[in-house]
Amino acid sequence: MMRSLHRFFRDRSAVAVIEFAIILPVMVALSLGTFEASRAVQAKMKASNAAQVIADMIAAQNNVTAAGLTNYCNGAKLTMVPYDKTVLKAAIASVTNGTLDWHNESCGTATAIASPTTVATTLSGGTGNSVIIVQTTYVYSATLVYFLPASITMVQTGFSRPRNTTTVTNNG
Repeated sequence: MMRSLHRFFRDRSAVAVIEFAIILPVMVALSLGTFEASRAVQAKMKASNAAQVIADMIAAQNNVTAAGLTNYCNGAKLTMVPYDKTVLKAAIASVTNGTLDWHNESCGTATAIASPTTVATTLSGGTGNSVIIVQTTYVYSATLVYFLPASITMVQTGFSRPRNTTTVTNNG
């Protein structure tokens, strides 16, 4: 009996299996957490890209209409693929010489940009300059809610200066 107990305690053949069983849940959790975090970062980068896409499309125009703004919004939503594009919202403002020319929040019923004139003043570089400011809001819903909050609200801002004219007018 004593001899068999000695042999049992000296036997190391199953140590690797036991160590693997202990480490496996930790490694799976780390892998899935990294997967979810990287998806959230990618969604944030896509929301930032969407803001810049709208700003660039508007800045290339002499004037915009309501239909044009809808098209720019829909185009920016396409940049969110493979994420849920329906939750993207965008607020747009045009500021010239520290004065708000126009604003639009129709893209996903966005919230207006807080103090667009203050933001644009630092970007315009002086008098006679205009800037288009676009602020996107995207609510990222985690697929693995054990590792991240169920939803994360991401706010990104894009800027662009008008290219063909001094200011872009809104005819819509």
